[in-house]
Amino acid sequence: MKKAIILIILLGLSVLLPVFDPPGFITALWPALCALTVIVITRQAALGLGSGVVAGALLIHHENPAGAPRAIFADYIFPSLDGSWHVGAIVFTLLLGGFAGLLEKSGGFDTILARLVSKAKSPEKRLLGSVYLIGLLCFFDGLANSLLTGRIARPLADKTGVSRERLAWVVDSTSSPVACVAFISTWIATQLSLIQQGLEDAPFAVEPYSLYFQSIPANPYCLLTLVLVPLAVFLNYQPQAMSHYLPHKPDESDGTEQQEASPKHAVIPLLALVVGIFAAFPLLSSPMTNPLSAAGWREAFSGDAGPYALVAGSLFGLAVAWAMYPKGRNVSASGAAYHGAANLLPALIILILAWSLGNVFSSLGAGEQLAAVLSDGFRVQWLPLAVFGAGALMAFATGSSWGTMGLLMPLALPATLVAATSAQIPPDELATLIPMIIGAVFGGAVFGDHCSPFSDTTIVSAIASGCEPTAHIHSQLPFAAIAAGFAAVSYALMAGGIQAGLATGIAALLMCGAVVVLTKRRS
Repeated sequence: MKKAIILIILLGLSVLLPVFDPPGFITALWPALCALTVIVITRQAALGLGSGVVAGALLIHHENPAGAPRAIFADYIFPSLDGSWHVGAIVFTLLLGGFAGLLEKSGGFDTILARLVSKAKSPEKRLLGSVYLIGLLCFFDGLANSLLTGRIARPLADKTGVSRERLAWVVDSTSSPVACVAFISTWIATQLSLIQQGLEDAPFAVEPYSLYFQSIPANPYCLLTLVLVPLAVFLNYQPQAMSHYLPHKPDESDGTEQQEASPKHAVIPLLALVVGIFAAFPLLSSPMTNPLSAAGWREAFSGDAGPYALVAGSLFGLAVAWAMYPKGRNVSASGAAYHGAANLLPALIILILAWSLGNVFSSLGAGEQLAAVLSDGFRVQWLPLAVFGAGALMAFATGSSWGTMGLLMPLALPATLVAATSAQIPPDELATLIPMIIGAVFGGAVFGDHCSPFSDTTIVSAIASGCEPTAHIHSQLPFAAIAAGFAAVSYALMAGGIQAGLATGIAALLMCGAVVVLTKRRS
């Protein structure tokens, strides 16, 4: 009841606010504040983003609130469903969800992990290293990654003397970070569509896939996390928050009665997915590019083939996974694909509402208002670090990396464009800055998500690994803090003019040295 009252008050203020703050900073960012408040209170990203859309419609139509309901659909939601990138993102996400469901239920990954761990001289390190490897192979979806690796590795963790909290850390650290930087995942369509929408008014040709690839070196948190996991496993580095958790006794009931599946049921569909998407880019380009030349591939990835290639390639991967699905499994191929796709429907609702909220921000000029505030005494070169921090706080408070990306990207990119124009940033420097902002949004969202007790990925990682979510968060925080601290160092180096890849490389070397020192101190 209290939550409903707060929601009504927020929406009521949306009608009154323009009277006291005619088009200004607070008015422009009010939908974002409403969305963030509702997400924090309800822990529902979709409800929060939807509240932001309604609040924006009431603001814009405050003189005639009766016109707001039609505007919500006609001006914000329906336009967000238009265009190849948005339609392609929805179709691709559903197809890849079905693909993930087939691979999870096929049993191929179970066999791969069991064979990697068997007859190991150091079973603890081999298990955690194998879970890390499986996490890299499950690049196609963060949540499916957590469910799959945690579920199949938990019995082996108990048998090899690895605490479930330590297992949950590896599972969580190779789920969202992998999906965030994988160019083929359930995240990529969302990421590309947010980039495309946020740069609609850019003074240069927007190539979402090209900008995404450029943003990967400027996403140090995810990259450093993927470096930290094998390093800490190899050195057996365990901070005090992790080391006091003890392994569980093996539970024989965790075994499976199903016949062992072949690794090919996982590996071949993955190869088909990757090859299918890559092959589709030059074939579906307009005009068709030459796949036998480097120039042809650059043209393909820089053109408009992205949404078509993702859908066509995922269809091919799904068909191969379906054809290779082993007989005799507890779940049929159609059931596995259906449940895999259905699991992503809540994420699609968040995505559509994020697009709609982006349309609201555009109508209110939120990016311009935010840029005007940032331009006063704030160097544009430090924007990536500021965006990383803002994304981390938002994701921690909301528990949603997708909600954070959908809320922050439509604000950060337009604000950067306006701030760069005001600061008279040269075009070549702007072309370098934009990928840094994109990487900062993604990295901040994942970092905050890792630390949040409300995150679905964090909770699923803990439950799938068989430990309490609070214990998982407590034991994972030191590792997340290390990666985030050196990610901040990387952004500081970028602000000083060092190229993103080099800055992240330097931060990685510093982090490795620090972990070695910390390990020696604890030994």
